[in-house]
Amino acid sequence: MRRGFKAEAERRAAAARALLDLDLIGKLCPWAYAAALDIVVVGADELDLPPVHAKQLLEHDADSWSGMTLDEDEIRLIVLNSSHGKKRQASTLMHELAHLLLEHVPASVNLSPSGLTLLSDYSADQEEEADWLGAALLLPEIALLRYRSNGLSFAEISDIFGVSEELCAWRCRMTGVEKRMAFRRR
Repeated sequence: MRRGFKAEAERRAAAARALLDLDLIGKLCPWAYAAALDIVVVGADELDLPPVHAKQLLEHDADSWSGMTLDEDEIRLIVLNSSHGKKRQASTLMHELAHLLLEHVPASVNLSPSGLTLLSDYSADQEEEADWLGAALLLPEIALLRYRSNGLSFAEISDIFGVSEELCAWRCRMTGVEKRMAFRRR
Protein backbone atom coordinates (compact mmCIF):
# COMPACT_ATOMS: atom_id res chain seq x y z
CA MET A 1 0.00 0.00 0.00
CA ARG A 2 1.39 3.41 -0.91
CA ARG A 3 2.73 5.67 1.80
CA GLY A 4 0.04 7.79 3.44
CA PHE A 5 -2.87 5.85 1.97
CA LYS A 6 -4.38 4.80 5.31
CA ALA A 7 -4.59 8.43 6.44
CA GLU A 8 -6.04 9.36 3.04
CA ALA A 9 -8.71 6.68 3.47
CA GLU A 10 -9.76 8.15 6.83
CA ARG A 11 -9.98 11.63 5.23
CA ARG A 12 -12.11 10.20 2.42
CA ALA A 13 -14.38 8.54 5.00
CA ALA A 14 -14.85 11.90 6.73
CA ALA A 15 -15.51 13.62 3.38
CA ALA A 16 -18.11 10.98 2.45
CA ARG A 17 -19.93 11.59 5.72
CA ALA A 18 -19.81 15.35 5.15
CA LEU A 19 -21.31 14.86 1.68
CA LEU A 20 -24.25 13.04 3.28
CA ASP A 21 -24.52 15.45 6.25
CA LEU A 22 -23.49 12.79 8.76
CA ASP A 23 -21.29 13.25 11.78
CA LEU A 24 -17.84 11.66 11.79
CA ILE A 25 -19.01 8.56 13.64
CA GLY A 26 -22.37 8.20 11.91
CA LYS A 27 -23.39 5.16 9.90
CA LEU A 28 -22.81 5.72 6.20
CA CYS A 29 -25.33 3.85 4.06
CA PRO A 30 -23.43 2.50 1.05
CA TRP A 31 -26.50 2.75 -1.20
CA ALA A 32 -27.10 6.41 -0.25
CA TYR A 33 -23.43 7.17 -0.83
CA ALA A 34 -23.50 5.54 -4.27
CA ALA A 35 -26.62 7.54 -5.16
CA ALA A 36 -24.91 10.77 -4.04
CA LEU A 37 -22.06 9.89 -6.42
CA ASP A 38 -24.54 9.21 -9.27
CA ILE A 39 -23.65 5.52 -9.34
CA VAL A 40 -26.49 3.11 -9.99
CA VAL A 41 -26.58 0.00 -7.80
CA VAL A 42 -28.71 -3.03 -8.61
CA GLY A 43 -28.98 -6.58 -7.40
CA ALA A 44 -28.38 -9.32 -9.94
CA ASP A 45 -31.97 -10.43 -9.32
CA GLU A 46 -33.15 -7.07 -10.74
CA LEU A 47 -31.49 -7.69 -14.08
CA ASP A 48 -33.58 -9.00 -16.95
CA LEU A 49 -31.64 -12.23 -17.24
CA PRO A 50 -32.95 -15.44 -18.76
CA PRO A 51 -33.93 -17.76 -15.88
CA VAL A 52 -31.15 -20.22 -16.67
CA HIS A 53 -28.50 -17.48 -16.34
CA ALA A 54 -30.05 -16.01 -13.20
CA LYS A 55 -30.08 -19.47 -11.60
CA GLN A 56 -26.44 -20.00 -12.57
CA LEU A 57 -25.34 -16.66 -11.06
CA LEU A 58 -27.49 -16.66 -7.94
CA GLU A 59 -27.66 -20.34 -7.05
CA HIS A 60 -25.01 -22.53 -8.68
CA ASP A 61 -22.16 -19.97 -8.68
CA ALA A 62 -23.38 -17.67 -5.90
CA ASP A 63 -20.16 -18.12 -3.90
CA SER A 64 -17.89 -17.35 -6.85
CA TRP A 65 -18.69 -13.64 -7.11
CA SER A 66 -19.84 -10.74 -4.96
CA GLY A 67 -20.13 -7.73 -7.22
CA MET A 68 -19.03 -6.11 -10.44
CA THR A 69 -18.70 -2.60 -11.78
CA LEU A 70 -19.41 -1.22 -15.21
CA ASP A 71 -17.76 2.14 -15.81
CA GLU A 72 -18.23 2.88 -19.50
CA ASP A 73 -18.73 6.37 -20.94
CA GLU A 74 -21.60 7.89 -18.94
CA ILE A 75 -22.64 4.63 -17.26
CA ARG A 76 -21.46 3.85 -13.74
CA LEU A 77 -23.25 0.74 -12.54
CA ILE A 78 -22.52 -1.70 -9.74
CA VAL A 79 -24.23 -5.09 -9.74
CA LEU A 80 -24.34 -6.91 -6.41
CA ASN A 81 -24.87 -10.59 -5.78
CA SER A 82 -28.39 -10.42 -4.38
CA SER A 83 -28.12 -13.92 -2.92
CA HIS A 84 -25.67 -12.55 -0.34
CA GLY A 85 -26.83 -11.01 2.92
CA LYS A 86 -27.12 -7.21 3.32
CA LYS A 87 -23.97 -6.94 5.45
CA ARG A 88 -21.89 -8.67 2.80
CA GLN A 89 -23.54 -6.60 0.07
CA ALA A 90 -22.65 -3.42 1.98
CA SER A 91 -19.01 -4.46 2.14
CA THR A 92 -18.96 -5.45 -1.52
CA LEU A 93 -20.60 -2.20 -2.57
CA MET A 94 -18.06 -0.11 -0.66
CA HIS A 95 -15.21 -2.15 -2.16
CA GLU A 96 -16.53 -1.53 -5.68
CA LEU A 97 -17.12 2.16 -4.90
CA ALA A 98 -13.53 2.38 -3.64
CA HIS A 99 -12.22 1.15 -7.00
CA LEU A 100 -14.22 3.91 -8.72
CA LEU A 101 -13.22 6.62 -6.23
CA LEU A 102 -9.56 5.68 -6.57
CA GLU A 103 -9.89 5.55 -10.37
CA HIS A 104 -8.34 2.10 -10.47
CA VAL A 105 -7.66 0.65 -13.88
CA PRO A 106 -7.91 -3.14 -14.17
CA ALA A 107 -4.64 -4.97 -14.78
CA SER A 108 -6.43 -7.29 -17.21
CA VAL A 109 -9.82 -7.30 -18.88
CA ASN A 110 -11.69 -10.09 -20.67
CA LEU A 111 -14.18 -9.14 -23.37
CA SER A 112 -17.07 -11.02 -24.96
CA PRO A 113 -17.11 -11.41 -28.77
CA SER A 114 -19.46 -8.41 -28.90
CA GLY A 115 -17.02 -6.24 -26.92
CA LEU A 116 -18.81 -6.37 -23.56
CA THR A 117 -16.51 -6.41 -20.53
CA LEU A 118 -16.99 -9.74 -18.80
CA LEU A 119 -14.27 -9.87 -16.19
CA SER A 120 -11.54 -7.60 -14.99
CA ASP A 121 -8.77 -8.11 -12.50
CA TYR A 122 -7.14 -5.39 -10.46
CA SER A 123 -3.56 -5.56 -9.22
CA ALA A 124 -2.93 -6.84 -5.70
CA ASP A 125 -2.06 -3.27 -4.60
CA GLN A 126 -5.33 -1.91 -6.00
CA GLU A 127 -7.34 -4.67 -4.32
CA GLU A 128 -5.62 -3.90 -1.01
CA GLU A 129 -6.41 -0.19 -1.40
CA ALA A 130 -10.05 -0.92 -2.27
CA ASP A 131 -10.33 -3.26 0.74
CA TRP A 132 -8.87 -0.62 3.04
CA LEU A 133 -10.86 2.35 1.71
CA GLY A 134 -14.11 0.38 1.55
CA ALA A 135 -13.67 -0.70 5.17
CA ALA A 136 -12.69 2.83 6.29
CA LEU A 137 -15.82 4.23 4.65
CA LEU A 138 -17.96 1.72 6.52
CA LEU A 139 -16.08 1.82 9.83
CA PRO A 140 -13.97 4.95 10.33
CA GLU A 141 -11.21 4.63 12.89
CA ILE A 142 -12.60 7.52 14.97
CA ALA A 143 -15.92 5.70 15.37
CA LEU A 144 -14.25 2.43 16.28
CA LEU A 145 -12.17 4.16 18.93
CA ARG A 146 -15.21 5.93 20.37
CA TYR A 147 -17.42 2.84 20.49
CA ARG A 148 -14.71 0.50 21.79
CA SER A 149 -13.80 3.12 24.44
CA ASN A 150 -17.45 3.07 25.50
CA GLY A 151 -17.24 -0.70 25.97
CA LEU A 152 -19.17 -1.84 22.89
CA SER A 153 -18.32 -5.28 21.49
CA PHE A 154 -17.50 -6.06 17.87
CA ALA A 155 -20.99 -7.53 17.52
CA GLU A 156 -22.65 -4.37 18.84
CA ILE A 157 -20.58 -2.11 16.59
CA SER A 158 -21.19 -4.31 13.57
CA ASP A 159 -24.94 -4.08 14.18
CA ILE A 160 -24.78 -0.28 14.43
CA PHE A 161 -22.89 0.02 11.13
CA GLY A 162 -24.58 -2.84 9.26
CA VAL A 163 -21.38 -4.79 8.63
CA SER A 164 -20.05 -8.18 9.62
CA GLU A 165 -18.51 -8.77 13.00
CA GLU A 166 -15.41 -10.09 11.19
CA LEU A 167 -14.95 -6.80 9.33
CA CYS A 168 -15.32 -4.86 12.58
CA ALA A 169 -12.71 -7.02 14.33
CA TRP A 170 -10.35 -6.72 11.35
CA ARG A 171 -10.65 -2.92 11.29
CA CYS A 172 -10.11 -2.65 15.06
CA ARG A 173 -7.04 -4.85 14.80
CA MET A 174 -5.57 -3.26 11.64
CA THR A 175 -6.09 0.36 12.75
CA GLY A 176 -4.47 -0.30 16.11
CA VAL A 177 -7.68 0.44 18.02
CA GLU A 178 -7.39 -2.85 19.91
CA LYS A 179 -3.78 -2.13 20.94
CA ARG A 180 -4.80 1.32 22.20
CA MET A 181 -7.66 -0.23 24.16
CA ALA A 182 -5.34 -2.81 25.72
CA PHE A 183 -2.89 -0.06 26.65
CA ARG A 184 -5.68 1.96 28.32
CA ARG A 185 -6.78 -1.08 30.33
CA ARG A 186 -3.32 -1.47 31.92
